[in-house]
Amino acid sequence: MSANFKIIAITAPDTIPCEATRITAILRNGEADTVHIRKPDWDISSMRRLICAIPGELHARLRLHSHFELAGEFSLGGIHLNSRNPVAPEGISNISISFHSVEQLADAAHYEYVTLSPVFDSISKPGYRAAFDLDALRPLIEGKNVVALGGVTPGRFPLLREAGFAGAAMLGYFWKQYK
Repeated sequence: MSANFKIIAITAPDTIPCEATRITAILRNGEADTVHIRKPDWDISSMRRLICAIPGELHARLRLHSHFELAGEFSLGGIHLNSRNPVAPEGISNISISFHSVEQLADAAHYEYVTLSPVFDSISKPGYRAAFDLDALRPLIEGKNVVALGGVTPGRFPLLREAGFAGAAMLGYFWKQYK
């Protein structure tokens, strides 16, 4: 982990065996700075059970993509806005958001960080192809807290750093073995 390059793990949307144990290991072993819990089809009870199964000292390193009310209940690290949940509730700080176009980057300063995808061909979504040229992105993301998403693996971190990204988010890399 590097203080200057944020590593984010995003959970698979479906249920993974021993998921709380895997999330705990990802955070404790330094594989990621933060874990985004993205479970679009889960109800609040299922989400609460997963959070409860993760040690409390790691809660500040978790960020929710839904059921934002749990962020305060568990003192989580923040929330992540997306197309399903585009509005932050009052009183919540530490907000990130998903962007899918360079035009959206004009709003990046309003958030702690933004994810931009797909930067490379997706690992977890077959057919979801890279939408950006890294060289062309550099001047557009310079000075902004933009995290690359889509087809990201640790082997691509040097390319992303060179392009000016503030970090990397990975879903398929962490969870593909559970498919």
